[in-house]
Amino acid sequence: MSKLIMGSFLAFLLTFTVNAATQEEPRPPIDQIARTSLADLETFMDAAVDTQMKALDIPAVSVSIVKDGNILLSKGYGIADQSQNSPVTGDTMFRPGSISKLFTWTAVMQLVESGKLDLNTNVNSYLTSFQIPDTYDEPITLTHILTHTAGFEEGALGYLIADSPDAIIPLNEALAKYIPRRINKPGAYSSYSNYATALAGLIISNVSGLSFNEYIQQNIFDPLGMTHSSFFEPLPDHLQDVMAEGYTRETGVFKEKPFEIIANFGPAGSLSSSASDMAKFMLAFLDEGQLNGTQILQPETVKLMHSRLFAPDERLASMAHGFYENSINGHRLVGHGGDTTLFHSNLMLDVEERLGIYVSYMGARGGKARGEIMQIFYDRYYPDPLEKLTPPTDFTERASKYAGNYKFWRHNQSTIEKAGALAGALTVTPTSDNTLLISGLGQARQFTEIGENLFRQVDGRMKLAFGENESGAIQDIYFDGIPFLAASRAPTAENGLFAKILPLISFLMFITVWTGWAYRRKEYKTMQNGERTAVQLSMAVSGLNLLFVISLAIILTIYQNTIVFNIPTALKVALWLPDIASITALGVLWFAVQSWRDGYWRLGRRIHYTLVALSGLFMLWFYYYWNFFGVQIA
Repeated sequence: MSKLIMGSFLAFLLTFTVNAATQEEPRPPIDQIARTSLADLETFMDAAVDTQMKALDIPAVSVSIVKDGNILLSKGYGIADQSQNSPVTGDTMFRPGSISKLFTWTAVMQLVESGKLDLNTNVNSYLTSFQIPDTYDEPITLTHILTHTAGFEEGALGYLIADSPDAIIPLNEALAKYIPRRINKPGAYSSYSNYATALAGLIISNVSGLSFNEYIQQNIFDPLGMTHSSFFEPLPDHLQDVMAEGYTRETGVFKEKPFEIIANFGPAGSLSSSASDMAKFMLAFLDEGQLNGTQILQPETVKLMHSRLFAPDERLASMAHGFYENSINGHRLVGHGGDTTLFHSNLMLDVEERLGIYVSYMGARGGKARGEIMQIFYDRYYPDPLEKLTPPTDFTERASKYAGNYKFWRHNQSTIEKAGALAGALTVTPTSDNTLLISGLGQARQFTEIGENLFRQVDGRMKLAFGENESGAIQDIYFDGIPFLAASRAPTAENGLFAKILPLISFLMFITVWTGWAYRRKEYKTMQNGERTAVQLSMAVSGLNLLFVISLAIILTIYQNTIVFNIPTALKVALWLPDIASITALGVLWFAVQSWRDGYWRLGRRIHYTLVALSGLFMLWFYYYWNFFGVQIA
C-alpha cells in the first residue's frame, strides 16, 4: 500500500475549483462550524468530492467526519450497485483495506491490557502450529510488528488477495505456508508488512481462544455499535445488500468486479465497513477509548497508541503503536491508509483538534484522491501558507554524496516478485539549482536542503532525510508521512547499466541473429556440421529469449490486475523459457570458443557470434538474479 504526496498541483486545483464554486465569504474555524453551520461543511465536501469524482473518474465515495464527540458528516456519493441504481449512503459498506490493521492493533492492545500479551516477547512464544525461523539472534516482537520493523521481505503474488471464496484456507495454515524470508534484523528498518500484521491476528486468536473475526466482532464492533462492519469473507447474508459493488472502467464503461477475498491474511486487510461505523471508531479513539459510556481501551492505552514509537530520524513522522504519524499544514495527525485493487481509503485523526476524517474511494485513481482530500480539507479550514525556500548557494559542494539509486525495503528477494524492482528505483540527482531532483515517487520533484541531511520539497510540504552508515557515507532515505517505508542504496546489479542497458543490448544482438539468418540462409546450407550446429544454437537462444519477452508482454496485457489473484498457468509455463534459454546459452558459449579455435567463418562473424554468446550468458545471470527461472517461482 504506496502513499500519496500531499500538496500536489491537483490538490491546489481542486481547492481553487471548490472555492470558486461556492463563492462565499471566508469560513469560520471548524469548531464553530460544528456548532453553527453543519450545512456549510457538507456543501464544501459535496463540491470537493464531486470535483474529484469527475476529474479522476471515480464511481463512488464514502466519507465521514467527526469532531468534539459529534458526527459532522457521514455520507456517500455515487452508485453502490449500478444494476439496482442504488445510491451510496453513510451505511453503505466499502473495503478500507489496510485500515483493517488499526482494528488488529486495537485488539492487540486490549490483550496487553488484560495481561495476555507482552509487546516485547518473542512472537514464537504465542505461536502453536509453526514457528518463525530464527534467521537472526534478535527475536521478532509485537513492538516490531506494530512498527513494521520485523524485517520480513514483501510477498503477495497469487495469495494475498483472491477473487473466489474457494481460495480461503485457515489463517494459521496460510501463515505457515507463506512465511516470508527475513532480510533485516528486527528494528533495523521500517518496511510495511501485511504478513506481520496477519501474524498478530493469529496471535490474537491463539491467546483469546476465539477466531480473529469473532474476537473483533465481540470486543470492538459490538461494543461500539458498528453494525455495518465485518472481517468475515464472504460477508454474512444480512450485510450483503449494504455492500457496494466494486467497479473499474473497461472498454469505456464501469464493469462490476468480484468481491475481493483477503481472508488468508484477513487481519491485514479484510475489513468491510461503512462511513457511519468508521465514524464511531474514530470517536472512540478521540475520546479516550470510549463511546457512549462503553470503554474498549483505557485512556492511557489510547494515548500510548497515538505516541511516537519508531522513527529513523526524529525530525520526521514516526510509527506509533500501529497508527502512523502524518502532518498537514502544521497539524499532527495519526491514522492509516488502505488499498485493495478496487478501493482506496484513508483515516486520519487530529487528536489535538479532536477531529477525525475517513474517506474511501472506489476506482483505479482513488489512491490519488484519498490523500488529496485531506490536504483540500485542511487548506480550507486550517490554512497555512507554504513558506518559500531559497536553496543554499554552497549546496553543490556536498550534493554529490546524495546522488544515486535507492530501493525501498518493502521488496521481495526470494521469488519472481523481486522483478517488480525493474519498474524503477528512486533516483537522486543533483541539479544546477542547488537542489536534489528525486524521481520514482510519481512525478519527479526537487528538494532543497533545510538542515543536516534534511530536505523539503521546493514547491510542496514533503520532507525527507538521508541516513548515514557507520563510516559516515549516505546510505538511506526516509520520507516524512510514510515512516513505514525506508529506502537504502540499491545494489550495483540493479542500476541502469545492468537492469536496462545491457538487457536491451542483448536483445538487439538476439534480433541480429535472426536478421542475419534471413540474409544468409542460402549460405547456411553449405556450412560444415559444427558451424551449422553453432548457428542453430544461436538461433535457439535468441528465439527463446525473444519468445519469453513477447510471451510475458502478452500475458501481462491479458491478465493485468487479475494476476494478483492467481498466477496464471500461462505465466508458469512461460517462466520455463529462461531455463531452456540459459542451458542453450552455455552451448552457444562453447561453440564461440570452438569458432576461434577451429577458425569458423570470417573474423567479423566470429566476433558477432561471441557477442551473441556473451549476451546469452548475461541473460542467464539476469534471469537468475531477478528470479525469472521457472524453478524459482513461489
